[in-house]
Amino acid sequence: MKRIVSKPLHYFILAAVLMWIKSYVAYKTEFNLGVSGVMQQMLLFINPVSSVLIFLGIGLFFKGKKAGAWILAGSFIMTLLLYSNILYYRFFNDFVTLPTLLQTSNAGSMGGSIMDLLKAHDVFYFVDFIIYFFFFFSKKIDWHNEKVSVKNAVTILSLGFMVFSVNLTLAEIDRPQLLSRTFDRNYLVKYLGAYNYTMYDGVQTAQNSKQRAFASSNDLTNVVNFKNSHYAEPNSVYFGKAKGKNIIKIHLESFQSFLIDYKLNGQEVTPFLNSLAHGNDFTYFDNFFHQTGQGKTSDAELMMDNSLYGLPQGSAFVLKGSNTYQAAPAILDQKAGYTSAVLHGDYKTFWNRNEIYKQFGVDKFFDASYYNMTGENKINYGLKDKPFFKESVPMLQSLPKPFYAHLITLTNHFPFLLGNNEASIQPANTGDATVDRYFQTA
Repeated sequence: MKRIVSKPLHYFILAAVLMWIKSYVAYKTEFNLGVSGVMQQMLLFINPVSSVLIFLGIGLFFKGKKAGAWILAGSFIMTLLLYSNILYYRFFNDFVTLPTLLQTSNAGSMGGSIMDLLKAHDVFYFVDFIIYFFFFFSKKIDWHNEKVSVKNAVTILSLGFMVFSVNLTLAEIDRPQLLSRTFDRNYLVKYLGAYNYTMYDGVQTAQNSKQRAFASSNDLTNVVNFKNSHYAEPNSVYFGKAKGKNIIKIHLESFQSFLIDYKLNGQEVTPFLNSLAHGNDFTYFDNFFHQTGQGKTSDAELMMDNSLYGLPQGSAFVLKGSNTYQAAPAILDQKAGYTSAVLHGDYKTFWNRNEIYKQFGVDKFFDASYYNMTGENKINYGLKDKPFFKESVPMLQSLPKPFYAHLITLTNHFPFLLGNNEASIQPANTGDATVDRYFQTA
């Protein structure tokens, strides 16, 4: 083993092979990439190679231990990137983008969820790094001042670029316009690999920033013309029916419409909501589809208050928090003198709400600091729903009328935790604990 890892080239080969194996195992076991056919299977097998050869191969241009340091650091970065995608995929069924990395302020409230995502076998993804970390710092190994010849280093780097070119060519054959029609990150990872996808995402992010920097107010002309030409008159039967009424919007976290009228073991999961959906005094819009992206709950808020889709990458709440918005709270205030408030049992910095609500024209934000966040009241992300509603009533009563209030729930949020004494129905028995608990929190 000493002979294997004591030379930069040998150390590189060990790190490259282990990184390749680890990446391929992760692709096959952690991600649902929809791989089918011989071509896609082959691409999935080879796509980590180019990234490994290029990124780690740069270290071969250094002498002695500096080469090993580069390879060690590179392996750590690639391992961290791979494992971040694994955890992110377990939660969101999606891959990390650079804009989402800017949303680190959310991490403080996600402790319980992150712990629930960890698996015992995850240690596998760090075993290889531990191996060459040990040999790099072992005093028994004398790195000398040996240096891989420039010819060999260039050959390895060129091989990496050649493998990438072949990979991309075959990917374009199997999936034409792969890079120009990037509507699904699963496709990019399946065909190019997690590391090449990250590089591509970086280029896309830079291009988007450049496009924004060179944007002109004249660009709005087409938008305004389109809006005016497609204007739809309000329905006279319904328009103005709620004039002057208080508005209370209850935002149900992670709620799916299939739950309406759904029975588990003969019991209705949502009996009260069922009564609303079928009541004569209510209007139920069931032809409704979510369009949330990586902003998740914040994207839902963005759409409901602004009639705008979320961003293709990251959360508008975080990345566009200083923009000017034509939002419902401000419009209701300007047109009808409404006071607006948001009530939520989590802290105000989550999703950058404390900043973007100002841009929406929200008058008052009752966050976790206004609630009793001690003892059994709190679970996972914040305040449980029942104490949240109970404590919210006095806050609603304090608002000048008419008011527009937005209450955001929390209990029905991944990982869907609820005490046995609080559950009104038995869990499901699907074999997946998360799914089983979902019906109880709903």
